[in-house]
Amino acid sequence: MSVKSDLEQSSISSHADPILWNWRILAETGNTTAQLKLALIYDHGENSVRDSAKALHWYRRAADHGNTDAQCILGLMYYKGRHVDVDYVEAAHYFLLAADQGNADAQLFIAIMFESGQGVPKDHKIAIALYKKSALQGNALAQFSLGLLYEEATNQDPDRPRAAACYRIALANGNTTAQNYHRALLDRLSPEEMALYDQYRTIHDIVGDMRKSDFVADHTILGPLMRKRAKMQHYLI
Repeated sequence: MSVKSDLEQSSISSHADPILWNWRILAETGNTTAQLKLALIYDHGENSVRDSAKALHWYRRAADHGNTDAQCILGLMYYKGRHVDVDYVEAAHYFLLAADQGNADAQLFIAIMFESGQGVPKDHKIAIALYKKSALQGNALAQFSLGLLYEEATNQDPDRPRAAACYRIALANGNTTAQNYHRALLDRLSPEEMALYDQYRTIHDIVGDMRKSDFVADHTILGPLMRKRAKMQHYLI
């Protein structure tokens, strides 16, 4: 169906809401901001306009055109089973697309999936790299999660000074859960560890510089899995 005929078909209902109509016209031109806005209206607007099928349509249109917010929202939908069946592989697909473009929330969500092995192979190294990337952009939950990884450090020796510094920074950025962790860990630091802790003033001091190569792009991780979806049920938890 052409854009013109599609618009004409929906003109009767759309003209009842000029704002919705205007967003629809702009969205049909390929504007991803308008496509996302339209999806949000259909998803969360007044009851008279809510339509989950239309919301999904416009989220996908925006995501296909590279809108990272739409990609992240779709990832959450597939992860939680909202408007769609739970599908961790599809969730990982959308999170990876957004994460590879620098979306801090998507980097956090896909890091969680790599850490737990949901929808992707369990990979501690990739999870840490993604937590770091998200944390560097100021994501407080990623900073807190990184603190937990440094403190617990299942694959290496714990780094308590870095962990405490992550908790402090996460708390400063609004993660209140980090407060008790920070206080408890500070009480256990040795004088030598406290001296190191005092050197970590920013998240950059803690994780250093991240290179593009520190993140494995979508096609190198997820592509083979999606092609073998029927054989990969053991990845789904």
